[in-house]
Amino acid sequence: MTPQISLPPLRAGGIDLTTPGDFQQPGGGPPEGFPYKDVPVPDAVVREPLFSNMLTTLHTRFDPRSDALVSGDVFIYYRDEYDLPRAMAPDLLVIFGPDLARYRDRYGLSLREIGKAPDFVMEVASPSTYRADLGYKRDAYHWMGAGELWLCDPDGGQHYGQQMAWEQRGDDGEYHPMPVHTTDDGIVWAHSPALGLDVCLEGDRLRFYDPEAGEYLRSLSESEAERLDAEAALTAEQVAHEMARTALASAQAARAEEQAARQAAETARQAAETAHAQEQAARQAAETARAEEQAARQAAEAQVQQLLAQLRPAPDGQPPSP
Repeated sequence: MTPQISLPPLRAGGIDLTTPGDFQQPGGGPPEGFPYKDVPVPDAVVREPLFSNMLTTLHTRFDPRSDALVSGDVFIYYRDEYDLPRAMAPDLLVIFGPDLARYRDRYGLSLREIGKAPDFVMEVASPSTYRADLGYKRDAYHWMGAGELWLCDPDGGQHYGQQMAWEQRGDDGEYHPMPVHTTDDGIVWAHSPALGLDVCLEGDRLRFYDPEAGEYLRSLSESEAERLDAEAALTAEQVAHEMARTALASAQAARAEEQAARQAAETARQAAETAHAQEQAARQAAETARAEEQAARQAAEAQVQQLLAQLRPAPDGQPPSP
């Protein structure tokens, strides 16, 4: 006879856990005929961007660590209270422990192999899954001993009854509802001790905030946008640097041309001064030559006058004296 195990009462931080009677078996687990492995749901495409951002953000945060394993929509294999094999696929899970990086290439995670339950589990409400999140999936996470169970409803709380709730497993083995806060601008948030991060729901957007760094973790799209912006800024800086180098080279060339022009002008000035000095010397030489010529002419004229005087007869008819 299958043993009947009494599970502790389930609480979810104020969420109304009332579910249709035919959706959850009294002993736990999915109803009769419901697959034990998750199957694609019709509204998955609507939630895909949200899941992608959550996963890539936490992968960026924790993948550098060898003691962290982040995954989503991957099967967790475990045995239920009846020792029956089960598989559950949470929207998001994080496990911390020694050498967990080696499990990142697995198609599924065996709790028996890993040796512990997830430290953080999150389910995100959608029209096709919210009843299961509040029912047998929640039972399963409690049974396997997940450290924190988070339920987020990006549709304004219309599925879970509120936008965010989470439970923490205490030292007594039971789950206790934990506080959720709302800021003045409508951001719903709570702190996850397991992650060391604040889980924030801004409308239909889930984000993770690092209180120590004082900033939100960047998603893959945000990191890519920042990378492109940085590359564009670097390219602009390189172009500006190249333009500055070209301008500097042009200025240096202009300065060299100006210096050459100044040197040519100085050479021309010196040549003009030399030519002027030579001209002045030539003029002075010409004036000296004219003075000497004038003196020679005057001397010659004086000699001629003297000779003429000598040749002129004396007044008394006597020959001129020699």
